Amino acid sequence: MFLTYKDSGKTITLVKGQVLKIQLPANASTGNVWRKTVYNDSIISRLGKPNYMLSDDGAVGAPGTLTIRYKAISTGTTKFFMEYGSRFDMNEPTLKEFTLEINVVEVQ
Repeated sequence: MFLTYKDSGKTITLVKGQVLKIQLPANASTGNVWRKTVYNDSIISRLGKPNYMLSDDGAVGAPGTLTIRYKAISTGTTKFFMEYGSRFDMNEPTLKEFTLEINVVEVQ
């Protein structure tokens, strides 16, 4: 399953073993990052490291896209939360949030 920032707030259903790919807007040159991620790691598990890609023009300061992958590893429900803000000061206000309700079911 593939989701983007516009899918924030949705409830989704994954089949156990299915991979969830999330692409979110980011701009590494601003000092802001997707800095906090909360979910039940007994239900979904992150696959590998996040991947950051610059926009097509590659100009200095240009925004990019962060891609993160998760695998549904057991049945159940978890809330998924990420926040975007300063990598240097966690007390700075959150600029963006991404949330999901994830239901993992057995193969039907």
